[in-house]
Amino acid sequence: MTLTLIATALRRRPFATLSAALLLVMLSSLLGAPVPGAILAWLAASAASLEAWHTLECVILRRVGYRAPTFAERERLEPALGCAHLEVLVLDSPHVWVGRGLRCIVVTRAMLDLLEDRALLGLLHEIASSIRRAALAGQLLVSIGMLPMLIAFRLAQALAFLGRLLGMAVGAALVLPPLAWPRGFVTWAGRIFGGVLVGLLGSALVSNGFPAPGLSVLVAWAIVPSLRALLAWETRRAEAAADLATIADGLGWDLVEALETLQAAEPLHAPSGMHRLLCPPGAPLGARADRIRRALTQA
Repeated sequence: MTLTLIATALRRRPFATLSAALLLVMLSSLLGAPVPGAILAWLAASAASLEAWHTLECVILRRVGYRAPTFAERERLEPALGCAHLEVLVLDSPHVWVGRGLRCIVVTRAMLDLLEDRALLGLLHEIASSIRRAALAGQLLVSIGMLPMLIAFRLAQALAFLGRLLGMAVGAALVLPPLAWPRGFVTWAGRIFGGVLVGLLGSALVSNGFPAPGLSVLVAWAIVPSLRALLAWETRRAEAAADLATIADGLGWDLVEALETLQAAEPLHAPSGMHRLLCPPGAPLGARADRIRRALTQA
């Protein structure tokens, strides 16, 4: 099961996975480690993480506040899932969102109150798509491959924060520049000091025989946001594919109704933390509904 999931995840996130693999190859070469060994270690760590996630997902979600649906809620939810072997958990929250894990669908009580049965059927059918599951597994796969670069990025962020503190200290000592440019001076002085600190640390690591961590610190500020943007684009791409699968199953208009209802309820509160992982941001609701409507009229 895990190997099949990894294979589908690779197909669903090909560009981000390739980018993470190239980063691993570069770091392995700089460290003098065998590249095939690094790739195998990445895949083994990904397989172990997916297996652990699949095993512990429902237990962890219940511990953070999710619950099994009531009998009345289950009567509304079961028609949308059909024969899919998925567990549905409900979160008693005033915010409106629905998400997909590896083996669970999570939905807030506010979402159940907002949508009519027909719209809920279309939305949950789309969320339950295996495409969503593969995209989530692919995100975990890429995150594990990016882990060294993520550590370097967090270190660079800490240095940038230290640079901002230095900018504030310099502004307090000079007095006049902050008075002439109160907000901009601290911001730009902090950026300059932070950039200098990052450059000094990265250069020192490279010159002292640590090229892999040194280069990671120097380039993480550009690579990590770029990969995050690529992951977000692939998430929207997977969302569009799941929408097409829902249309093929005859529930396209139901999904359009759900999206229009959600659009009318905007602004919606975006989930944060672990909830954001299960419900990543996708395309704007209006643009997504228009795209599905065009596909339905052309069918």
